[in-house]
Amino acid sequence: MTQLIPRILIVVCAAIYALLAVPTAAQTKPAAASGEQSIALVIGNGQYKDSPLPNPVNDARAIAKALTASGFKVTVRENAGQKDMQLAMRDFGDALKNGGVGLFYYAGHGMQVKGRNFLIPVDAQIQREDEVAYNSVDAGQVLDKMEAANNRLNIVILDACRNNPFARSFRSGGAGLAQMDAPVGTLIAFATAPGSVASDGDGQNGLYTQHLLQSLQKPGTKIEYVFKNVRASVRKDSGGKQIPWESTSLEGDFVFVPLPPTPAVVANLASIASIGKIDSIPVPQLKVGDMWEYQQIDLLSGSVTEKFTRRVTAITADETRFGGYVADRSLGLLRRTREGKVVLTWKPKHPQYDFPLQVGKAWSAVGVVDTERLTAEHNFNFKVVRQEQVLVPAGVFDTLRLEGTSKYKSTMKKDGASGQGNSTYRIWFSPVTGYFVAYEYEETNFKGIVHKKERSELLSYKRDAVK
Repeated sequence: MTQLIPRILIVVCAAIYALLAVPTAAQTKPAAASGEQSIALVIGNGQYKDSPLPNPVNDARAIAKALTASGFKVTVRENAGQKDMQLAMRDFGDALKNGGVGLFYYAGHGMQVKGRNFLIPVDAQIQREDEVAYNSVDAGQVLDKMEAANNRLNIVILDACRNNPFARSFRSGGAGLAQMDAPVGTLIAFATAPGSVASDGDGQNGLYTQHLLQSLQKPGTKIEYVFKNVRASVRKDSGGKQIPWESTSLEGDFVFVPLPPTPAVVANLASIASIGKIDSIPVPQLKVGDMWEYQQIDLLSGSVTEKFTRRVTAITADETRFGGYVADRSLGLLRRTREGKVVLTWKPKHPQYDFPLQVGKAWSAVGVVDTERLTAEHNFNFKVVRQEQVLVPAGVFDTLRLEGTSKYKSTMKKDGASGQGNSTYRIWFSPVTGYFVAYEYEETNFKGIVHKKERSELLSYKRDAVK
């Protein structure tokens, strides 16, 4: 039997998602504010006998200062020899076993031999290609330390792609560094693309680190956007000759510098302190004019794909209208389009959530599509799993976290062809905003391959009801 996902079902699911998709930012944790440890090892090597570099030590000192300001416990090694680098990596790996966030930064000479990347100590005596592995430090060693520690999140930054004099006479030594795959929960950042050479810079810092320092110190900037900003700036300043590159398998969120408290955030934190632990959220009391602005992120590419607004334009006893869409009174369910056409039938009325929300509450629902072209059925299961504090661009919010799954099956009436897939949901609902502040959606096709992974985050909100 042919497996497919009919186009009309995709449109229907997209319409449902557009109403449900209201932000997602679970696990967003700044280094200093999350309560977990953040450990960094920073190495700057420039005092080479044959080919000294003026900037790596300056780079290491500046990066260490910025990381310390954002809450990292930083160990710095300047002009380190092979033994010193290896011992520092061992201590770094041991410290990471207590969990938290790990960051390794290296500035200096680096090279690739037979697809492996090596960081060059200042005391390296290398005359032949087969001596590299015995006189330098394999960059994979730091990844092994991180993987063995099994901590939440790791970052590796290699500003080590400068033109390397050791590689001139080597048969297989390529320019720059080779590509490295990031283990789960890790981001590897290179000063330039694999096989390319980076500039050491004309000022106090290398070109890459100069822009990295600027980007990571911007409050509220998530890690993926830190490096996107760096890439755009370096490419521009180098005239396209140097393009930074990353390999990432991050699952959680991270910001180096949290947003400074705004009046809205301060008021929200005060309300959290006054109400204590949230065990239940009542029916939201909304008014015409209430508005929430979000950004949507494609988690597979790390790019912001859309910014959208949900604004209440009309309210009746049973329904809430958001511009051209009509939802039931609980805000969670698309009932019909602006033309009044029923999109699908739900059993029971509130498939995604019902009020009051309470920790431990669980429910199921079935959504049925029946058109001239196809029939389809979604089976939903949801549960309020716990209270959770969330940081999104709009501020810090105390929420109840909902988790859910759905399975769908569809059949084309004309030829009997069928489609099926699975979806997972994570939703964070705030009593302060009266709506979601974070939302994550992941879709798996019939082969078990994740082909959609999206996330929305609250950028700002205005509630007439709480003026």
